[in-house]
Amino acid sequence: MKNKKRLPYLLASLFIIVVVIIGCRITLYRSADYEMIDLNDSWLMSINNSDFHEVSMWDSYKYFEGELKHGDHIIYKTVLPQSNIPNPVLFFRSRYTTLGCYIDGTKIYSYGDEYYKTGKFIGKMYHMIPLPSDYAGKTFVFDMYVGEPNAFKTLTAPILAAQTDISGKFVRDNLLIIATGMFTFVFGLMFLCIGLVFVNYVPEVRSLLVGSCFCMNLAAWLMTYYNILSLFIYTEKETEIEYFCMYIVVPYSYLLLYYIKNLKNDRGYKAIMLVSTAVPILQYALHYFFGIHLRVTLPLYHVVAVLGFVILIYYVAVSNKKNTKESPATLIQLVGLFAFDFGQFFHLIMYGFEVAGHQTNQSANKIVISSACLIFAACQLSTYLMYITETYAKRRENQSLSHLAYADGLTNLANRSKADKLMEELNSATDDYCIMSIDLNGLKDVNDKFGHPTGDRYLKEFAKVLSNTFGENDFSARIGGDEFLVVLRDANTKDISALIGRMNSALNVMNALYPDYKRSVAIGFAFKHESEKGNSHQVYLLADQRMYENKRKMHQELGIHPRL
Repeated sequence: MKNKKRLPYLLASLFIIVVVIIGCRITLYRSADYEMIDLNDSWLMSINNSDFHEVSMWDSYKYFEGELKHGDHIIYKTVLPQSNIPNPVLFFRSRYTTLGCYIDGTKIYSYGDEYYKTGKFIGKMYHMIPLPSDYAGKTFVFDMYVGEPNAFKTLTAPILAAQTDISGKFVRDNLLIIATGMFTFVFGLMFLCIGLVFVNYVPEVRSLLVGSCFCMNLAAWLMTYYNILSLFIYTEKETEIEYFCMYIVVPYSYLLLYYIKNLKNDRGYKAIMLVSTAVPILQYALHYFFGIHLRVTLPLYHVVAVLGFVILIYYVAVSNKKNTKESPATLIQLVGLFAFDFGQFFHLIMYGFEVAGHQTNQSANKIVISSACLIFAACQLSTYLMYITETYAKRRENQSLSHLAYADGLTNLANRSKADKLMEELNSATDDYCIMSIDLNGLKDVNDKFGHPTGDRYLKEFAKVLSNTFGENDFSARIGGDEFLVVLRDANTKDISALIGRMNSALNVMNALYPDYKRSVAIGFAFKHESEKGNSHQVYLLADQRMYENKRKMHQELGIHPRL
């Protein structure tokens, strides 16, 4: 049954994600108009003046003597083929190296030279290198200096194509990543703003706040890891942002699990969480203050990430072993966190294969890591939807309970308790107000002659007249069997006599339509300014006294003996 209750939230979240992906495809997808040439083979490669012929760029690692070191000089040369491509460009992704591009000895493009000279961090970057119209048959050169140890094993082959076709291909190849990044970032930002409104009132929102920040961080990491951020905002710091966001993924995971599982009393867990937070702080300090770049300390992140994945499995397994009953929201968040961490673990394995020089299926890798991020975001969104609906239901329930506590069961007007509460509030009022004491005439006679159901109908009929006579800002209550109370907070703006006449006219109309019994009331009213101390109880007693005087006169006129 609980699974059925959770299913609509998950389906709603998945539906939103699918709409976002389809929307991105419709708006961003563009097919190629001209041929695109993959230049992977037949390169002349030079490594520190050692030449190698007919090299495939993907197989470059076969010619390396060990790992690349900072300062290694690598040159790739090839002859550009003949084609009919307008506005031709070479699309190439450098990896932790400078990049100089030459055609027949003339330099046409450069990147990272100043970073290399000053010892700054050189990251990964996509380059769109414009070519002259007469490029065919000319010698093209990539001239690179390695900026980071073990900068790369393989390089993705450059593509010769029209500029517009390259942009379209880049979007097509990364459409899932773009949609995932956009969804997780917008979702995280939107619900972060919503959560900040409620966090001071509802402590449970803290896990959702962490989840929202986590989603935004994942979006930034995903977009920068695949160098997609520069498609929207060009920055040479893109890889620095990638590492910055990646290194705080583990602390985010610990913090989210801390709130989801309510581990505030688990000292061991808190110690591990603090250490995991100290590690990226140390990495940032080494990078920005001591020149030990973020990529150099990457193995430290890998160790912490694997440890974090093991700890997550441990805490989930322990909870299941103890048969701890988790709330639906907690279970959904745990599923999302576990799915993301599993995707990261898979991504780490694929990265290990790449470092070792083995080819990996990049499309599969993108699908796995995107799916992991989307599942995490979907679970967060489901939790938000569940929380919003449950909060709304609880508020309606509280309103219903409050209404039952302060409402008269027969007439649905406010009851004596609600009236007493308002009277206390009136003691601190500064503006003038009016209290009306109202008593039904002849209720006992109606009960004796026609029975209590008819007497109840008489009370409900008058309650309806009372509600129609006075506005929403006025207060009406049944405080006894046939006793009613009305409070007019803005007494200075209302004609009390006209309102009483309107109420009596309504009763006369009912008497004409339904003459079984006569409907009438005795009324007395008093104002705050008529009491020296301005005490609401004194004002009510004065109004009640006047009501009894009015009732006595009405009984004398009708020849009815006053009821003791």
